[in-house]
Order: sequence, then structure tokens, then C-alpha cells
Amino acid sequence: MTARTVICHYHIFKTAGTSFEALLKKNYGEGHVSFDGPTSASSIDQASLTRIIRDNPEAFSFSSHQTALPPADSCDIKILPAVFIRHPLLRIRSVFLHEMRNRSVKCTADFMQGFDAWFDELAAGHPDQLQICNLQTNLLCRERDQPPKGRNEGGRPLYDLDNAMKNLLAVELIGRVEHFDQDVARFPSLIAAHGLHFRVEQSVPENVGSPDFSLTTEAQLNNFRSRIAAKTWDQLLWFNEQDLTLWDSVCERLGN
Repeated sequence: MTARTVICHYHIFKTAGTSFEALLKKNYGEGHVSFDGPTSASSIDQASLTRIIRDNPEAFSFSSHQTALPPADSCDIKILPAVFIRHPLLRIRSVFLHEMRNRSVKCTADFMQGFDAWFDELAAGHPDQLQICNLQTNLLCRERDQPPKGRNEGGRPLYDLDNAMKNLLAVELIGRVEHFDQDVARFPSLIAAHGLHFRVEQSVPENVGSPDFSLTTEAQLNNFRSRIAAKTWDQLLWFNEQDLTLWDSVCERLGN
């Protein structure tokens, strides 16, 4: 039996997932399926993911925030995983701006107003602390259908960074938010090698919250640093040491 190949997009919050989904929809139309569980805390295990794929036999691609690497093993389905990561500090900034929009906070010239207080609240043990601390390593380090292995070190959670890197090495369709067009341009030939078509047209960034998103990574980081307290910046680096290492490893892998 020849296994059916499908793309599965493992959608990490605020990592250009909406933009990539737009490309999947352009390519596959109704052959793209987005799914999540009934609540934000839901989790899609491997058996459920396999069932969703089998229940949509005409689909070519799937996307979810709530399923995790490594992909499921199946004799009749071959999952081609797609993952985007982002510089962790810029991802956190985007989370803050997204939350401010949801709170209908009036936009001012200082679009980072209130960030220090917001960060301090989460860093002090807020239920959403994961959003500001090694979130990408947490989501990418898992064994099949298992929670992440973690430990607390002086107030920050740390995870299995080696396993996160191992899981990412098995992902051919890997991209970075800050180099979205460049990285996605690699995808058509990679996907074609697995028997699927994929065409990249000029993309339009979707769900963008940062006014300087078109600038270089360095320029965005400089803008961010200039608008927050030095103590907050240092804490951000400390809280995200593993995600920064993960980001550097992907940049090295992709050649810049």
C-alpha cells in the first residue's frame, strides 16, 4: 500500500501561522483543514490527528495549534510536518500587542506602553507565564503523546532542549517568521519530492501586530529594547535562554 502524504502545520501562537495557512488555502482550497479542540487547553493526540486525517480523505493539508511533534506513525498516512519559529523576544512582543488589541486598549505613539507591568505580572507566576518563557522549546520538545519534560530553575521553567532540536531536525518544512518569504520559497521543491504540488505566490502578511514588522530582526529588537526597562530586557533574555538557542540553531541550519 502506498501511504497518503499530507502536510500537517504545527501552528505555534504568533509565529506567522495565519500567513502560512493562507498559502495552504490558496493551494488546496477546501482541501485544507484547520482544527482545534473545544477549549484553549485542549490537546489533539496522535490517534485523534490520524482520525481527523482519515475523516478528510480529499484533504492535502491540516493545521492545528493543539497537536505536537513528533508526527504520528501510520502505515497508510505519511505526515509532512511544517513548523515556523520566531525570535522569542519578538514573539513575546507580538503576544503583548495581540492581547492589548483584544482588550481594546487605545493605540498610542508608544505602542509598548504597559509592557513592563504586563511582563512582571506573568513572570511572577501568572497562569499564562509560559507565553513569556521558552514556549517554543516547550511545544517542540515532546515525546509522542507525552507532556513536556520540564524543571524549575530559580523561577524559570526549562525543558528538554536536545529533544526539541531532534524533533525539528526531522522537519523539512521549517521556516522563520523573520525570513518568511525566503524560507517558504524552499517549500515547493521539498513538497514536490513527496508527490504534492505547492505554489508560492507573493504573500501578504496576515494578523500582523507590530508596526515595524517589515524591518530587519536586529532593527525590531533594537526598537523593542529602547521601549522597555533594562531590567525587563535582561529578564526576557534569561527567561528565554532555550528558545534563543533554538532560534540560533535554526538560523544556522538554514544558512543565515
